[in-house]
Amino acid sequence: MSEIGIVISADYFPVNEIINLASFIDQLGFSQVSVPEMWGHDAVTLLSLLCHLTKKPRIASGIFNMFSRTPALVAQTSASLDELSNGRFVLGLGLSGPIVVEKWYGVPFKKPLKRTKEFVEIVRMILRGDRLEYDSEFFGRLENFKLAMKPPRKKIPIHIASLGPKNVELTARIADGWIPVMMPIESFKQEVLKVKKILKSEGRDPDSFAITPFVLSAVGRDEETKQLLRNHLAYYFGGMGDFYNNMLRRIGYEDEAGKIKEFWSKGDRRAAANVIGDDLLNEICVNGDEEESRAQLQRFFEAGATCPLLSLPFKSQTKHVLATYQALAPINFE
Repeated sequence: MSEIGIVISADYFPVNEIINLASFIDQLGFSQVSVPEMWGHDAVTLLSLLCHLTKKPRIASGIFNMFSRTPALVAQTSASLDELSNGRFVLGLGLSGPIVVEKWYGVPFKKPLKRTKEFVEIVRMILRGDRLEYDSEFFGRLENFKLAMKPPRKKIPIHIASLGPKNVELTARIADGWIPVMMPIESFKQEVLKVKKILKSEGRDPDSFAITPFVLSAVGRDEETKQLLRNHLAYYFGGMGDFYNNMLRRIGYEDEAGKIKEFWSKGDRRAAANVIGDDLLNEICVNGDEEESRAQLQRFFEAGATCPLLSLPFKSQTKHVLATYQALAPINFE
């Protein structure tokens, strides 16, 4: 059976609806549940709840921002969630961007690659049970302390969300998995090849490296469903700084990237969303009827995804959630 996961946030769906979905997640055979964190609900609260409400899937942070928490706190949280889930936790880390980091967390967005490297090394050292002896640029001199609990596993998998070329390369060198977010299928194919080449050059087995893309998904051919997808993409391409907009330019959609940014900056959200045509929608999203949606998701498996994560657009209703989960459940990809 193919591994397929889902992305769930209390920012997208009321918590009581997520509670009702929990048994549904197990029944449909999803392999992973990832919880994102932006500037609404925190991720840890819902992750703790999912550790209790589910029995089978991996429980993953998707993602913890490396500017919002220290490595020590992330290690403590990871060990605690791994204990609560009986060894099912996956630590997803990421950087977000300057707007969120500086305007929300109040931390300078400096040397993100160096910070990532230090962060991962410190977290791994703590989770191994080592006593900290580490000189860092960002966290100072760490010494004498060690984790005062014994996690179920000394090696909790660490996956990194990355998009830029240098960040993706670093991910392939230091992480156990890669989380590309809303990456167009053709770009995803090319990046997977690069990642596998780096893994081989490092003497690592590409087959043991997890590739878990967030795939924006909404099953349904009606215009309401397509508009939800367009609105979600416009928010990322127009309002989330330059990372996603630059990605759009790199894959040949320079005109669309410029127009989305322009309309968004003027406050015309609808016009920004309507720049996104069906071609671009199909490059990034899983959409259409059940058969079409399964074929579109299959593309990500063929391109190298080990466990695509179904991410529903903002303002999805319960009907969209259920239609998407039922149509794209792992059992349909046997």
